[in-house]
Amino acid sequence: MRKKLSNFTQGVIHFGEIKTKRNEKKEKTGFEFIEQGFLFFNYKQIREEDQSHFDAGKATATNLKVQTFYKNGIDKQVQKALINDDYYEITAIDPSNDRKTMYWYLTKKESLNAI
Repeated sequence: MRKKLSNFTQGVIHFGEIKTKRNEKKEKTGFEFIEQGFLFFNYKQIREEDQSHFDAGKATATNLKVQTFYKNGIDKQVQKALINDDYYEITAIDPSNDRKTMYWYLTKKESLNAI
């Protein structure tokens, strides 16, 4: 029996790094998102167990969970996420056991230049 793969059709998550923009006098003028890739995703409901596990000891709560195909090499300490021009910190990434999909736990932040 063949296992059907999900079609991720609910949106696109862009991931990359945030770099500081400076003018010719080396004064900070804002921030820029340097995209390193993107994946299609589906929204998922955050379970109460997930919420308590990933938010323990943190000031802000995880407020978005999405599922994508598996992508190796995403560093949640360095990289950030953009969905529909909204900026998110990556709280956690949880790959499936078969490494075909993964769940992203995201915390919404202000707009990019309000960091």
